[in-house]
Amino acid sequence: MDDIAGAAGMSKKTLYKLFVSKTELFRAMLLRSLPEADYADAPLEGSPVTRLRNMLREAADVALSPGEIALQRLIIGERQASPELGRMFAEVIMESGTEHIVDLLRTIRLEPRFEGVPLRLIAEMLFGMVFGHDHFRLLTDTGFKLNRRVVDRRIDLAIATFCAPEDQAR
Repeated sequence: MDDIAGAAGMSKKTLYKLFVSKTELFRAMLLRSLPEADYADAPLEGSPVTRLRNMLREAADVALSPGEIALQRLIIGERQASPELGRMFAEVIMESGTEHIVDLLRTIRLEPRFEGVPLRLIAEMLFGMVFGHDHFRLLTDTGFKLNRRVVDRRIDLAIATFCAPEDQAR
């Protein structure tokens, strides 16, 4: 809080008048950064499957960026002192991305084996398939280098797993 107050050019006392806790300050910061993490900014051209691919690529760019990984490491480090930070991060950032994917999945014909599966579950599985491995490695291994071609290949494979071929689309 001392560092934040100094960077903002105010005293810590003034900062606490604006934000009653570190948690509230963190919530304000997340809400302010939400437009930067808005996966709906992906290009809107093309078929629904193309838009899904673009949205997953944009989400990967955000979720796997050095700044985002640093923020997540901070949250993990602070979870004992401020358990609410992790819950808040999930609520503000992760829920937003999942809802964008769910909305887009409503316009896509899925493989018949996924008929009746909740779209939210499919969206979560898509994120897991696309980010899971690299996200964990980036969080835990500072020497790990992200390979964008591999991320793109995972996106293509995840889409092929869940989505019917486009010539069979609605």
